[in-house]
Amino acid sequence: MRIAMIVERFPPEIGGSGVRFFEIAKRLSRRHEIDVLTLGKQSAVDSMLDFHVYRSNLGPGFFGNLKAHRILVQSLSCLFHLLIHSYDVVDVDFWPALPFFSVKMFRPQNAIVVTWNVAWPFSIYKPVSEFVTVLARMVSRSSAHNVTVSEFAKNNLSENLRIDRTRLEVIPNGIADEFLKAKVSPQWGRMVFVGRLERQKRLDLVLQAFKMARRRQEGLELHIIGSGPLYFQLLSASRRMKGLYLHGAISPANASELISELRKSWVFLSASEFETYGMAMAESLSIGLPVILTNTPNNGAINGLAKHNQNSLIVRHDDPKAMADAIEELYSNEALWRKLSANAKYGTVFYSWDDVAERTENAYARVLGMPM
Repeated sequence: MRIAMIVERFPPEIGGSGVRFFEIAKRLSRRHEIDVLTLGKQSAVDSMLDFHVYRSNLGPGFFGNLKAHRILVQSLSCLFHLLIHSYDVVDVDFWPALPFFSVKMFRPQNAIVVTWNVAWPFSIYKPVSEFVTVLARMVSRSSAHNVTVSEFAKNNLSENLRIDRTRLEVIPNGIADEFLKAKVSPQWGRMVFVGRLERQKRLDLVLQAFKMARRRQEGLELHIIGSGPLYFQLLSASRRMKGLYLHGAISPANASELISELRKSWVFLSASEFETYGMAMAESLSIGLPVILTNTPNNGAINGLAKHNQNSLIVRHDDPKAMADAIEELYSNEALWRKLSANAKYGTVFYSWDDVAERTENAYARVLGMPM
């Protein structure tokens, strides 16, 4: 098969969708020809891969580096690429939606698979959410097949977009072998967050909880790993707040560095408004790192990965004191921490990327009517 994968963020840029396509492409390129269409400057990592990565450099634009400019550049670059290249299957990450229509317009004969790494609601901004919901319904009904990463996401997409459940397949995200082989060896009180530094991650709640907890336990530290729109705001906060450390993003291609940071951590903190799967939390749990997270209705991790008082502590959302109380409880109760850590490592179901790649390959074959 000749396969194109279209995704907005691709390693070394951080993004759950990009990590998924990166890991699947690495494995499927052993048997198929894979091209990845994405944004950004050419990376040194690209030349070491067994598949092609076509990057569209954003450069200056009317919208600067805002989302609208990214969407426009990616849509146009896909359009021009498809004028001269043809594929058996095109796998398009749903967000930001418009590249799907570029494919549909110029390669209508292609089997188009849509991977839903984001579940409804699509934005914390209501007007954007309503507009994108309309686009999403059009995409879901025009694709050959729809894949998403969790049962939570499938239920959301089915109920809110009315996607036919028979056309919506769950293929979870995987965990790299390096994580599954690693085991946490924590510095007591060292907390960590890993992910995109965006508003919906609600790092404001995390910081408030950290400040409250640190007043009670001076030995606490919070290490934030990632990049995004809030980076410089958090950098400024780290210069004012004792015990707060801001690290840059760690590329998914450099798993050993991320594992090193997670291994020496004591707990993972999250107050995200919504997660379709929660890859950073899954990687943390896989090495035995417990999670303290807030309970929001659109957080898929709560409906799949995280189990209260088993491998994590789940507290009220929009209540930093509740998170601070959970931090203090875990800090003073080593037996509870050890129970959560053991259950995280050995009692949570994880999938390997080899299994994820095989199931994705089978989905492509079914769409093409090929024997598996």
